[in-house]
Amino acid sequence: MIKPHRYCALGAEISSDLVLPELTVSESTINALVQIQQGDHEQWPSLEPSPHSTPTLQLAPQDWRLELEGIGWFRATGGERLEWQRWDDSVSDRDIRTFAVTSGLGALAIQRGALVLHGTALERDGEAILLLGHPAAGKSTLAWCLIQEGWHLLSSELVAVGSDGIVQPGMHQLKLWYDAAMTLELDYAQLQPVRKGLKRYALLAEELTCMPQPTPLRLIYALNRAKEDSGKEEDADEAGDEMEKVSLKASRNFSQTNALMRLRNQAFHARMYRGMDAEAQLFMQAAALARTVPLHALIVPDGIKAMAESLKEVDLMQPESMQQRREATEEDASND
Repeated sequence: MIKPHRYCALGAEISSDLVLPELTVSESTINALVQIQQGDHEQWPSLEPSPHSTPTLQLAPQDWRLELEGIGWFRATGGERLEWQRWDDSVSDRDIRTFAVTSGLGALAIQRGALVLHGTALERDGEAILLLGHPAAGKSTLAWCLIQEGWHLLSSELVAVGSDGIVQPGMHQLKLWYDAAMTLELDYAQLQPVRKGLKRYALLAEELTCMPQPTPLRLIYALNRAKEDSGKEEDADEAGDEMEKVSLKASRNFSQTNALMRLRNQAFHARMYRGMDAEAQLFMQAAALARTVPLHALIVPDGIKAMAESLKEVDLMQPESMQQRREATEEDASND
């Protein structure tokens, strides 16, 4: 019998029949909390699905099921067990891992009561920041640039934050699209495709600097591209605006109400929380985090090289050093 592989991710000890290079290897001798193993979807009991289910995603309290044509079937139950099955023999372990270590482990973490957010967390000097944003906001690219400046990757894609404000290590990989890999001068031909037919590539732990220990969360940033923050104001003080557009800019911290809404909207995934009857849990956890950790908007330059260069001039642990000049001007005017 093949000995299972042991990992630690999202606050859980994991035993897996799959090799999972995205996770931190565990040397612990304690019993694994989570079991990942091959199953047979035809043997799974019938499920009374939630109204939030879809043709591919079936949800119920403490039960999550995903069927992907051409990939396979996945089931997470009770916060303790993740089963997987290939669609056919042409499906690689890499394709199975793509969904097992993200959506599958995310569903298990929600079932265990964790606050799971769609984002990327990084560590420096014993403290963490969390980057939130939609898929094209630049989280992975910014994370790669930060790692070049001495930061360590805690978790990408999904981030588990405890009630004590501690971020648990999770996915130690970054996924970059082809154009980002080219701009960053990475040898994409040597990188692993995320899955077949997709021009997106995975940087694993051996190509990154990672943090394997839980870390207290210091700040949360909601990312937006500079071009999304422009518009009507572009004709005001054009020279100054151009300087701002090539720099990282941070807002003052959000109110607790706005921070709560941002956090709820960045849940991994909100549909999974609703379908597994955990929406109240999400609200309470997001509200607690909004009360204890500041959340700022972070405007990133619309260009990878500009983003990398701007990081040399700012400190993401000090958002006040990146306050938008226009905010300061408006505040001075309001005090006159």
